[in-house]
Amino acid sequence: MSGVASKQRFRRGEWVFQQGDPAPVFYQAETGLVRLMQSTLRGRTLTVRHVLPGDYFGEAALDPAPATHHHAAEALTPATIRLLQPEQLTAATLLDISRNLSTQLRRAMLHEVHLQSGDLRQRLVRYLLELADTPLGAEDAQDHLYVRTTHELLAEGSGSTRESVSKVVTELRDLGLIETGYRHITLLHLEGLRALAGPAPLDRPDVAETFKELR
Repeated sequence: MSGVASKQRFRRGEWVFQQGDPAPVFYQAETGLVRLMQSTLRGRTLTVRHVLPGDYFGEAALDPAPATHHHAAEALTPATIRLLQPEQLTAATLLDISRNLSTQLRRAMLHEVHLQSGDLRQRLVRYLLELADTPLGAEDAQDHLYVRTTHELLAEGSGSTRESVSKVVTELRDLGLIETGYRHITLLHLEGLRALAGPAPLDRPDVAETFKELR
């Protein structure tokens, strides 16, 4: 791919860049899962979006003037990242970037709808199901789906606090829907969790119309 300066591997929990860092290069995730996050003025950390394999990020580097990153990027799993020089991007690559960023925008909007619909238990279950479809999800020896995560990550991704998330996780475990372990949650009853999450936001006419306009 034209414009690839190098590849860099990141360990789980390692920063690709931090909020406020200079943005001289553009990025594309080759493997792994990257979380884009932003700190509020009150010091609260919010998940902006998840970057999946094939996704581009660090779009501040495409600004015509020297820019800084508006959010931080953290590797949630071991990840291999391509570093792209903006001035070397071809027309074909720029078209691929625009299409991919449009796809990411739809995912980010859907995530926002999740955060604004229902109570915390519904939001948390939706987020768990969302993470299960990323590199954080896997199957155990009993073919149960599990998610490698922490209560802190769930809180930052569901717009809540760690204490509130821990309470809901305990409730879900007591209901027999999940099983908890060190840095992972096993989804024991997918149908029950999906029912608890409620209708998909795209089933709502107003949300569906918004997403139709973005296609």
